[in-house]
Amino acid sequence: MKGLTVVHWSRHQTSVFSRLRAGAVVFGLAWALGVTFAACVLMFAWVVLSTGPVYNFSIYVIAGSLFGAVIGGAVCGREARSMGLLHGFLVGLIYGLLLAVLFFTGSAESFSAADLLTRALMLGVTGSIGGLLGVNSHIRKRLPARDRPYNFDK
Repeated sequence: MKGLTVVHWSRHQTSVFSRLRAGAVVFGLAWALGVTFAACVLMFAWVVLSTGPVYNFSIYVIAGSLFGAVIGGAVCGREARSMGLLHGFLVGLIYGLLLAVLFFTGSAESFSAADLLTRALMLGVTGSIGGLLGVNSHIRKRLPARDRPYNFDK
């Protein structure tokens, strides 16, 4: 567990909202929705290519949405490079609220608001785990040539 950063505070930094990177949240949200869309395409291909008369995809839908929240949080945390728990939680919460709105408007069943809010909060917590993983990932983006200490690309 050496080298794992959960929370790092500094006196010289300003408020939390000034350090919040909205672009990273949008990028992570795009990844979360993309992963979920890919899972839905795979399930659609399974239905089209198989001969089964009945399909039960509820477990796969839940797994796909959780996986989307983790990947979105990880990408957001990696892009933000700080405050991975908060960035990942925001990605997961917004993603969960978008899915809740889709379930609420597109389903014939009646969902309670408490159930949909619970699902959104669960995805927020899952996204914060992904944000924590993203901040602590050792795979960093390569710096542009002008920002490198020594430029060997000549």
